[in-house]
Amino acid sequence: MRTHPIQSGSLGLVTGGASGIGLGIAQALLEAGLQVIVTDVRDDHLEEAKTLLGSAGDQVHFLRLDVTDRPQWRAARRFVEERFGALHVLCLNAGVGVLGSMLEASDADWEWITSVNLDGVLAGVETFLPHMVAHGRPGHIVATSSMGGLIVANDGGVYSAAKFGVVALIEGLRRDLQGASVGATVLCPAAVNTNIYDHERMRPTIFQHSDAVRDDQALEAMEAFHKQLLALGRDPVEVGRMVWNGIEADAPYVFTDRNVWPTLVSRRDALLAFA
Repeated sequence: MRTHPIQSGSLGLVTGGASGIGLGIAQALLEAGLQVIVTDVRDDHLEEAKTLLGSAGDQVHFLRLDVTDRPQWRAARRFVEERFGALHVLCLNAGVGVLGSMLEASDADWEWITSVNLDGVLAGVETFLPHMVAHGRPGHIVATSSMGGLIVANDGGVYSAAKFGVVALIEGLRRDLQGASVGATVLCPAAVNTNIYDHERMRPTIFQHSDAVRDDQALEAMEAFHKQLLALGRDPVEVGRMVWNGIEADAPYVFTDRNVWPTLVSRRDALLAFA
């Protein structure tokens, strides 16, 4: 558990940092006086982020990173060590969404979701945690899960399977970091105004369906429905500031909406009913 504050001028790295929640986190870290490396797999989003964050000047840096690619992670660590010396705040935010029944999920669905949403977080921890512990200065790891990492919504089983894993990873990490200079927090956002359901159309070839024909009409209808819901959600910059507050407090969890309380209580009661 971290006992000292993150210093101004420290270095942060955000995955999936060029749009949505990741961009909001990057902006919040910049506001807090950190240097920030914004990473993303999408070149178009990186270019948009460069324009949006251009006023930060040399305080912000950009790097293409596919979180499913371990060699790219190792290259990112070399970039950090050679150019900056040390990383202090690691925000593992990159994520994708799949909707639909688990009965209809393909191997490609499972591989894509787990590779990005769970293995991508684990790869970041494996790559940078030893470095962050070894340099001994105050540091923090944030992993983005979801309310879907605590409860399973309709058509959200595949997504939740990975996001539950992220919650467990951070809870375990907090135990193992007792007495260390590095803290850990899991972000469990409810609705946030992001583009997560656009990701389906940018699914990499290696994770494309090989045994089924995509129903574009059904996909468009489902995307439109969820986009309407997400548009009512919080601003990603507001969520980013919540994350920074959680880092400063070394909070185990960051929730974005107090209205989730009844849902969490219902889950607790359901578990206790069979204890």
